[in-house]
Amino acid sequence: MTLAAVVRAGLPQWQQFGAQHLAVLGAALLSCACLVAYRRELKASGTRVDVWLVAILATVHLAWVVAARVTGLAGIGDLLPLYTCDASVLVGVAWCVWKPRWLGQVLFVWAALGGVVTLLLPDTFGYALPHFAAVYTLVFHGLLLLLALELWLVEGVHPTRSTFFVVSGVTALLVPPSLVANARLDADYMFVSRDPGGIFTFVDHFSGAARVLVMLGCGAALLLVCLAVWHLLETLLRARELRRPDDGVR
Repeated sequence: MTLAAVVRAGLPQWQQFGAQHLAVLGAALLSCACLVAYRRELKASGTRVDVWLVAILATVHLAWVVAARVTGLAGIGDLLPLYTCDASVLVGVAWCVWKPRWLGQVLFVWAALGGVVTLLLPDTFGYALPHFAAVYTLVFHGLLLLLALELWLVEGVHPTRSTFFVVSGVTALLVPPSLVANARLDADYMFVSRDPGGIFTFVDHFSGAARVLVMLGCGAALLLVCLAVWHLLETLLRARELRRPDDGVR
């Protein structure tokens, strides 16, 4: 029996919105609520929360890569930083060193979108807790969501009119290497090589260039939704600040 078979044996299957999933969502909401509640204190303290979050994200992701390779759960082609969630670690490191507004906007959108979508529709390879695939997926994307909130409420990264074009342009840079990895390393970035499940099952009817275009359209639509929600939350935050000028968050 292989090590991968030993790891997979006897483990319960993941249940969407089951008891485990609801508990994880509750923990994520509680963590986000705590960050929102103490955002003024975090900003005033000068603590580099972004550095801590990025460092923990990098550690968790590295642990996943090692574990996935040892057990054979994922091939090397699927472990490249070509998903926006994984690439957020690299962008996060760059942000911690060099802080232009546009880079923070890219990191916010990638982290917020990846965190929300994956926590609601987690890809745990079918396994429930305490399997390391489930632990990694839930912890990593929960941390991504916290990083997005920290960027917005503590670091002061706000959306602008050009945010969509900036984020779309940077995200598009991941497309060519993703397609190369799909062709040469049997990877599945953008759900091009294999049929996905969940909300993306409709792409099963497309193939070739049409499938790539459909997935790019889905990505652009998700970016638009994320930015619309971000602008709405920004408007609500500013309205609250006008009512409470002593709030301390600008």
